[in-house]
Amino acid sequence: MSFGSVLLTGLSGLRAAQTGMSVVSQNISNANTPGYVRTEMHLAPRTNLGPGAGVDVAAVRRAADQFLSTASYISVAAHGAAAARADLLARAQSSFGDPASETSMFAMLDSFWSSLTELGVDPASTLRRVNAVSDLETTYAEVHRIGQSLQDLIAEADQRIGDAVADAQSLINRIAQLNEEIRLNKRTDADASAAENAQSALIDELSRLIDVRVSALPEGGVHVRTSGGGLLVGAQAATLSYSPNTAPFSANGVIAFNAELGTQSNIEPFLLGGEIKGLIEVRDVDLAGLAEALGGFAAELADTLNQVHNENASSPAASTLVGRQTGLLGTDALGFTGNAIVGIVDSEGDLAQRLSIDFDAQTITGENPAAVYNFAGGTVADFATALNAALAAATPPGSANFTGGKLTMSAGTGGMVIQQDPADPSARAGRGFAHFFGMNDLVSRPTPIFFQSGIQGGDAHGFNAGGEISYQVRDAAGRFIADRTISISGALAAPGADWDDLIAALNASGTGVGEFGSFALDNATGRLSFTPNPAFEVIQVHDTTQRGATGVSVSGLHGLSDQATAGRALELQVKSAISSDPSLLAVGRPDLTSALGDRIIEAGDNRGSAALLAARDTQRTFARAGVMTGQTTTVAVYAARLGGEAGRLSQAAQRSAEGAEAVATASNDRRAQVEGVSLDDELLKMTTYQNAYAAAARVIQAAKEMLDVLMAIGYR
Repeated sequence: MSFGSVLLTGLSGLRAAQTGMSVVSQNISNANTPGYVRTEMHLAPRTNLGPGAGVDVAAVRRAADQFLSTASYISVAAHGAAAARADLLARAQSSFGDPASETSMFAMLDSFWSSLTELGVDPASTLRRVNAVSDLETTYAEVHRIGQSLQDLIAEADQRIGDAVADAQSLINRIAQLNEEIRLNKRTDADASAAENAQSALIDELSRLIDVRVSALPEGGVHVRTSGGGLLVGAQAATLSYSPNTAPFSANGVIAFNAELGTQSNIEPFLLGGEIKGLIEVRDVDLAGLAEALGGFAAELADTLNQVHNENASSPAASTLVGRQTGLLGTDALGFTGNAIVGIVDSEGDLAQRLSIDFDAQTITGENPAAVYNFAGGTVADFATALNAALAAATPPGSANFTGGKLTMSAGTGGMVIQQDPADPSARAGRGFAHFFGMNDLVSRPTPIFFQSGIQGGDAHGFNAGGEISYQVRDAAGRFIADRTISISGALAAPGADWDDLIAALNASGTGVGEFGSFALDNATGRLSFTPNPAFEVIQVHDTTQRGATGVSVSGLHGLSDQATAGRALELQVKSAISSDPSLLAVGRPDLTSALGDRIIEAGDNRGSAALLAARDTQRTFARAGVMTGQTTTVAVYAARLGGEAGRLSQAAQRSAEGAEAVATASNDRRAQVEGVSLDDELLKMTTYQNAYAAAARVIQAAKEMLDVLMAIGYR
């Protein structure tokens, strides 16, 4: 071996040891840097046509483990989704409060029932009437607060989605930029580990927001995809964008994916985990389901109380009864069967006139004066005209009219009581005359409280020309399929257009949503419902229809939107007339079968308050509403189950988050054991490289000394 070879061998050893010490120093200095993957030096023997000629630094590479990295990405994404759900659902549950707390909605409702019990002891007490009305107002105020809290959480989740998408886009851009830097370093044989470590840390951060899969490229850099296959970083960075909602109950947009390509892509179907996925689920499923269930409970409580209150009477009896917004038009078929009784009392509470309404015979029979009034036309307007004539003939004279979807009845200077005929009670879509029209409601709302309207397919739909219902259709994976808009125009705007025509337009293929589901009218209740094709999701974007002068839309009449269903929790309240004058709280139950001239209104009558209290424990059929399944139970039990369901969702989400956190921690710990820095190992390597450096230096020194000796011998 030549002296030159010896010197080069020693020099290569020096360079290798120096590089090793540099790598170890970098590892030690980053031992506590989160996400740092230790760097390792790989050596290869150098040969000179057979004989060894030292050592080469073959590569300086990160000790990354692809399997453990992938496991970490999966577990971190699962924890991100679970933690987002757990956070928002815990706050949603806290808004319901502890059922045992005196300030919870459940305690306030119990206070109302207690007030009714106390009022039954002394129904003439003004103070106890005020307390009962106040407790019911407080209950609905708490329902409003919870409902608004849920809507605020939905809005927060939506805003957080927008923020997370912006963060994800920033991370994706930086990962793509580092791809270029890594490739450049690879092409020039420079150390790319620093850029790779920086990129790895960014991918770790991205995996919290979006579940990712990473594949290394031979030329350097990585491709990053979602678990569902969406390419986030390839030849260039993908573009994501999302605009949060600015109004409650409006349809949510989608996270646009490479929108500049004009493909209308939605990345949501490609997301299987991550904080963004968790926020989408809690916004669209959990919180929306709780909001709808709360609206359903608020409406059922109102309907339960209103059913009883419409049979009761205040003392003195109210002289004017203003009904609820029914959404009906005067030209609609009346659609009632059975019988109802209207009693007119004088200022002393004596029965002055009794009007017997026979909906089957379409007659109103008065007794004082005796007369029969016909509404043979069978429409709501015909009935209102006959009722007005019957009330006008009474002593004292009264009136009736039906305008803008509301029936109003007046007894003039007297009072009025409306009840069902005990032998053959009236009914339209399952509700009695006074109950359906809401003549003596205790709780009210500007739009329909319930959606069993009793409308039939052959009735004129009555929607004003120019209104529109718009839908967006997505497939089961959430990808955009079509936009459909049904306008009240052309044949639908013609005077004879009926509900069957409107339903046919909604179900039309190509122009309606017939390919994606079907609308159908329940002939028993008159409620329009939509059954989607399982392969598609049909989302209502807006509804500007208006039925005559009622201001009620198709969705509002039939409960086809979140505004109509969940919105009830924000809009139901004690009727303003009763709120301002608690004496109108009807806690008496007059006997309208009494003889004319008998006193039927008495301040000490507590039968009505007893009936209101009994409604708490009356079995009712509750339709499916959000997170609550359809069931037959009492209002009191349903309220408890609603609170329990909120707690169950929160606890389940919390357990899921804790489990996901444990898995993520274990996964990251295992990854750190393989990829992380062990100071003991690095110090041992440092000692080894220092000794190697000294040995290589000694080889060079020995060769130099030998050369010096040989040169000296040759000189002599």
